[in-house]
Amino acid sequence: MSVTEGLTFEGCNLFRQRIIFSILSGRRIEVNEIRPHDESPGVKDHEVKLLSLIEKVTNGTRVNISRTGTTVRFDPGMIHGGTIEFDCGTSRCISYFLEALVFLAPFCKSPLNVTLRGVTNIYNEISVDAIRATWLPVFNKFILNDENLALKIKSRGFAPEGGGVITFTSPIVQKLRPTLREKTGKVWKFRGLAYVCKVSPSLAQRMIQAAKKTLRDYISDVYITVDQRKGAAGGNSPGFGLFLTAETTEGVFYHGEAMSVPKDTSENQLIPEEVGEKAAIALLEEIFRGGCCDLSAQPLAATFMTLGEKDVSKFLFGPLSTYSIHTLRNLRLFFEQTFKIEEYWKIHPEDEESEEVKQIGSREKALITGVGVGYSNLNKIIL
Repeated sequence: MSVTEGLTFEGCNLFRQRIIFSILSGRRIEVNEIRPHDESPGVKDHEVKLLSLIEKVTNGTRVNISRTGTTVRFDPGMIHGGTIEFDCGTSRCISYFLEALVFLAPFCKSPLNVTLRGVTNIYNEISVDAIRATWLPVFNKFILNDENLALKIKSRGFAPEGGGVITFTSPIVQKLRPTLREKTGKVWKFRGLAYVCKVSPSLAQRMIQAAKKTLRDYISDVYITVDQRKGAAGGNSPGFGLFLTAETTEGVFYHGEAMSVPKDTSENQLIPEEVGEKAAIALLEEIFRGGCCDLSAQPLAATFMTLGEKDVSKFLFGPLSTYSIHTLRNLRLFFEQTFKIEEYWKIHPEDEESEEVKQIGSREKALITGVGVGYSNLNKIIL
């Protein structure tokens, strides 16, 4: 199979990931049968906006969408980067677009400095806070220069009207370095952020108390700050939520979050105490899963392991998510990369016999081992 050979897919699932891998591998793709039986068939508004953002980040990219919108042909160009401003709309969270940029950021021609506008926090979607707290530490393990790696939330925006603004800056590298991450360490502190926009600030304290009530049985070092936004910094819609992180002695970060339900949905609204408890339980579940990265960051770690130098990388994951499994399959398709996946308990049988077995967490952890394809950033200007 030649590097330039095109690939054909069916359905709208994994659309964003296939576009990202197409750019990184240089392979053109065609996606057919995109929601052909829906009332409104074809690509959705957020997918069109994603393609527009990709065109801004790259040079020479060609996108052809059929008249019905059910077929997309994508010819990748060179990743340029630079300074970009983009409106993401309100149908999906900014993190949907930000995830694509995080994958492409190290391989740009010019360091990425992007400003995105839209919704920073949506119920049942990963938030911008989660990418900042759990993705960037994983990103950091694969690059040497993290001087300009930053994600700043200038203003928050809740659904349905948004109004949030974030800036993301990233350095560029020639190659990603191999990484060995097999020890998770022990959780030693909880940190959190209770954010309220255009609602009573007393809701923040109610969320904090409910979360602390759940977390203090685990460890006592719990510190949660309040992020109260007014005016333009608070976006265009009211909302509140709680974001929590746990840090281990090995520098691993896990997250748990919960937020209010948008006013225009049919679901029952959550009271602050329920939000606080849900966020705390989500964090404890993430800690139980374990691994050397958060569940949401598994695809990023697997992709960067693939794109690293021709050397062995190892990463201990918690139980693999469905999205992570599809990521491994796509990496095999685009880069012909296969991983050795070992069950944690077969490698460390002594842990099962120890008295601290309850402290180990999930039995379904997987040690992923792979050799990088030796991917080099050909877009970077070498001085």
